[in-house]
Amino acid sequence: MKKIAILGLSMLIIATGLHAQKMNNIKTDLFSAFIRTGVIKYERAFTEDISAQLGFFYTGYSPGSSETSLSGIGLTPEFRFYLSDTPAPNGTYLAPNFRYMSLTVEDPIAAEQATLTSLGFAINLGKQVVLKDIVVIDAWVGPVYAFRSVDDPSGEVDTGINDVDGFGIRVGIAIGIAF
Repeated sequence: MKKIAILGLSMLIIATGLHAQKMNNIKTDLFSAFIRTGVIKYERAFTEDISAQLGFFYTGYSPGSSETSLSGIGLTPEFRFYLSDTPAPNGTYLAPNFRYMSLTVEDPIAAEQATLTSLGFAINLGKQVVLKDIVVIDAWVGPVYAFRSVDDPSGEVDTGINDVDGFGIRVGIAIGIAF
């Protein structure tokens, strides 16, 4: 009985310590719903200065006034190096990341499909705040370089996107919960 009590007390102490640290969070991009995109991100702090995040999205987007629609998935793994005195996942960070996207482009006018593939490399400067030990607000901005290719067997699909490599800006705001 004494061993069970000691084991139970030890587990309680460990669980309380882990609960106080809030080393995990799940977030979604605040504005992604406006472009018919569902985003979920999971971040895990490994040390006081380093965390890793994996983002996943699914989109069903129609750019501008075009009849063309895009649908598909993307993955964004990222490492975060926290620069603040506060322990990760709270504070200012630099985050090199990679994004893979595979999208099906449907052009109803041409009645054809194409595949858009994009590989992007970015480094973001961001600030993440954990409020009341549960609400996460994450904002970031940074340059991205993307390698894009369009596989269009018919040659008639209007992708609405340049299939050239190039620089861009990645900016966003996410909200979520810490646990």
